[in-house]
Amino acid sequence: MSGPDDGRPANWLQLARILVVVALIAVSGCNVYGGSPDAESALPSQQEAADQFASLETLRANVTTVQTRNNATITTVVQKYQRFDPWSYRDRVLSINRTEGAREPLVAEGGFVVVNESTLVYYDPASGRLTRATIGGTDSSAEPLYPRLVGAARSGQPISRPTTTPGVSALPRVPAGDRSGQEGNGSTTYREGNVSVVYAGTEMIDGRETYRMELTPASSEMSLKTQTLWLDTEYLYPVKRHTRFTANGDEYEYTVTFRDVEFNPTLDPEIFRVEADEVPADARQVRFDDYESAAAMDDALDFPVPEPTVPEEFSLDSATHRTANPELVSLRYEQPNSDAQITVFVSETVANDTSGTPIQIGQYEARRMQMNGTTAITWVADGYTFRVSGQVETDTLLRVARSVAETA
Repeated sequence: MSGPDDGRPANWLQLARILVVVALIAVSGCNVYGGSPDAESALPSQQEAADQFASLETLRANVTTVQTRNNATITTVVQKYQRFDPWSYRDRVLSINRTEGAREPLVAEGGFVVVNESTLVYYDPASGRLTRATIGGTDSSAEPLYPRLVGAARSGQPISRPTTTPGVSALPRVPAGDRSGQEGNGSTTYREGNVSVVYAGTEMIDGRETYRMELTPASSEMSLKTQTLWLDTEYLYPVKRHTRFTANGDEYEYTVTFRDVEFNPTLDPEIFRVEADEVPADARQVRFDDYESAAAMDDALDFPVPEPTVPEEFSLDSATHRTANPELVSLRYEQPNSDAQITVFVSETVANDTSGTPIQIGQYEARRMQMNGTTAITWVADGYTFRVSGQVETDTLLRVARSVAETA
């Protein structure tokens, strides 16, 4: 499923700031390139581009997304309706095809995702589950991304933050607790930086003339490897984009293509609401609630909420409670300008997994596992499963796990 990725980022539940957005400060150095005379003569000015983009109010299209992660591929086709101000969209999944080893999609064929300003709802017919969450609003003061790309191509000056989200999940971020504590979702740790932008001429995409923009990272330390955007010449919206990047040791490649695009169609506001008859009466209802801190969540819930001690350079990114299937809480901490992160889950289910290395966490017998650069420590206490995981040194994770065992 394709995300908005339009320079008007939606902040998700700071976790689930639901379905992405990781805002990292651009830190890499870069060279300054002279502007291309061809770009200067062929492209609109940045202000003209901004005016063109601002004239885009709605769109309708069929969107095909081909996602490859470590050679496992999933192809999704959705019918998309999008409104830019106030920001909202609906994606209905028309088809999904995936190879062996590819992750299960968040929403199966026949399901939908609806975002309407501060509310996200998605229905997965495979699990029979309807999920609701509150999300942050858009930053209307943010300068649109695509006109800035045009300006960078004309001037030869580098630009930071090449994409709103490195991947193309349909969501600003998949809820961290929406995979029952498993690692990985549509949002991955991603090191941003500066890129150069080169105008590569015009190209027709599904009958629309586009400006082809080639983005190249300024530093090999960045997650982004390559990105190409095909911006519609009339509205400066990407009707196709191709991205390659790495995160957490995994290689990703995305190709998103908009077909049968209609710009500024008249859309009924009801499109961005979920009607009762769209969901089976027996659908399982799940809700995500976001809290400002672990302490605030602990005060509100009759559920064990740990207060872990994390290194001082880490800050809380999200504190989320999921109501069912199973009930759980999650705390996610991130270190700015780094891939390092620590996540703490507490679930009402009892894990019986005996894999991994036995270790002692306080008075509890635990298991330690490592996979793709992530270490996870899991134990059971008082009928709940506790799990501490992250991309940090093992000794650091052990200290965090012991603090959880002491406070939960």
